[in-house]
Parts: sequence; structure tokens; C-alpha cells
Amino acid sequence: MEESSHWEALKTGSKEALEALYNHHIDALYAYGMALCQHEEKVKDCIQDLFLTCWNNRAGLAVPTSGKAYLMVSLRRRIFDKGPKSNLETAPFDDNQLSEMIGDDPEQQWLEEENQVLQQEKLMTAMASISDRQREILHMRYYQEMEYDQIAEIMGLNYQSARNLVTRALTAMRKAMLIGFLILMM
Repeated sequence: MEESSHWEALKTGSKEALEALYNHHIDALYAYGMALCQHEEKVKDCIQDLFLTCWNNRAGLAVPTSGKAYLMVSLRRRIFDKGPKSNLETAPFDDNQLSEMIGDDPEQQWLEEENQVLQQEKLMTAMASISDRQREILHMRYYQEMEYDQIAEIMGLNYQSARNLVTRALTAMRKAMLIGFLILMM
């Protein structure tokens, strides 16, 4: 509800509303942009361009049902319009919470860190084995924690296709991780 009031205020020329929308969505937009192209300056430029366009065209803006989805669709278009679709690269997982949960035993901590590195390597290998589109949809679903209807809107799919693509991506990753495990066992 509060977000729609910010969009309404933006339409009337409120810089504070633009700032509030920016502050509310910047982290998600930046993470999504980096998942799409891994070029930090390009992502920052596209986000800046996105909000500048919102400001310049504020009078004609419609209040979106989901501001996050609207902004992500717009960012996606800007990134891909400013160059060819790059191979989506996945940033390493940042799992600081696991290190906080590890006890004081140095040997246990070392074993946990080794296990985490191995798991991360297997996961990164599995992520590299799936298609760009599958990586993109997994990022939206599990990193951005978006609902299937929002994902479908952003990617230009219907609801069921979005669900199917997530399922196929997870199946492909499981298969890649199993193959990696079997190779290690040989």
C-alpha cells in the first residue's frame, strides 16, 4: 500500500517519493542486474537510467501492481538493449550465516569450511552447466524470492511455463551435481 502511494507521489513530482522507491528497490535491482551481466558499471548505469527515465516520464507513469516486477522488467530490457545478451554468470554464494553457526572447535571449523568450499564448487559447476535462462529464473525465484506470477511477467512467460522452467533448471542442476559426485567417487 505504501509503495503505491510513492508511485502516486512520484507522478505529481515528489523527489522524496522517487528517493523512497530507489532506496526500497536498489538492493534487489543491483543483485538482479549483476546476475544478468556481471558488469558492475553497466548495471549501475542501467539502474540510474531507469530511475532517471521514471523521473522524466513521471506524469505518464501508471501505478504498477508490483513496483519490483515493473522495475526488474525495465532493468532487464535496459541491460539487454545496451549490448548483446551475455552469458549469465553467477556470483559466488555468500553464506556468512554458516560461519556464525560454526562452533569454537578449530578442527570442526576447518572441516566445515572445507565442506562449504566443496559444496560451493559443485554448485557453481552445476550452475555453469545450465542455460542462461535457467540461471536467470533460479536467481529470480531463490535469490530475489519472487513469486511465479512476477517471474512470468518479467520473463514474458505464462505462469505455468515459469514453474516448469524452474523445475527443469533444478532437475538439470541435480543431474549435474550427481554426475560431479560420481566423477569424484571414481
